[in-house]
Order: sequence, then structure tokens, then C-alpha cells
Amino acid sequence: MSTATFSSTNFSTAAIHVVGQYNDAGKTLVGAYRSSAHRMLGGAASRFARLDKVIGFLGNRLDIDTSRIVNLMDRVAAGTTSGIASVANVAARIESPLGSSMLKTLGSINQPMASVSVQIADRIAAGARQIESRVAGTPVVARAARTVKAKAKPVARRAVRVARKA
Repeated sequence: MSTATFSSTNFSTAAIHVVGQYNDAGKTLVGAYRSSAHRMLGGAASRFARLDKVIGFLGNRLDIDTSRIVNLMDRVAAGTTSGIASVANVAARIESPLGSSMLKTLGSINQPMASVSVQIADRIAAGARQIESRVAGTPVVARAARTVKAKAKPVARRAVRVARKA
């Protein structure tokens, strides 16, 4: 495997990983939205028994619409990853010394940004999973909270006008 192929493979792998993580994070957030909306509809159903048909309709629409969103996200991710793979295949076919040198130089310049993008995507996906677990009601491992000490500001008082008696 030449260095140009190796470099373009690293970038395509990183880009496909980033797209996959963003897709997973998006689907996780849609799932959290769906479950919290169903919880809200359940609370409304318990308070207003006469609205069962309306709440059932809204719950059904919620499921249909969120599944359509997830399907759209999957199609976009699949199209994006196939485009990335196509570009990587074309880049791997470059055999000229100038093309290989240029790809090697671009690879060395852009590799740090690709690794940062992968780390950001991993953190976003982890954050989305934490949101989903909070919505689902499962305990989340808490980080050490930073405490900020601040002075309380004095409450400004408005002058009150006394009404005159005529």
C-alpha cells in the first residue's frame, strides 16, 4: 500500500466514523424526544380522560414522524459515506509521483484536524447518550460539579408614589 493510499484511507475512515457518530447522536436525540413526548402525552391522558382519542392520534403521529426523520438521517448518512468512499477510491488510484506527493503533503497537514473531528464526534455521541438516559430516567454518572461563589446583588427597590386624596 502506497503512502498516498494509506493517507486517503485514514481520512476516509475518519470521515466515515464522524458521519456515523453524528448519525447515531441524531438518532439518539430523536429517540429521547420521542420518549419524552410520549411521557408528556401520558401525563395529559391521565389528567384528561375525555381526550384519549386525540392523545392516541398525537402519539401515533409522533411515532410516524420520528421514524421518518430517522429514516431520512440514515439515507443522508449512507449517501455521505458512499460519497466519501468514492472520493477515497479515486484518490487511491492516483499513481503519478506529483499526485502521491501532493496527497502525502495534504494528509500530513490535515491529519490533526481529522483526529480532532473524530474526538468531537465521539463526545457529541456520548452527550446524546447521556441525554437519552436522563430522559429515560436511568441514573447518569455525575461529573464533579464546579461551584462558583458569587455575591448576591442587593435588590433594587422602586420608589412608590403615594396617591393623594382629593
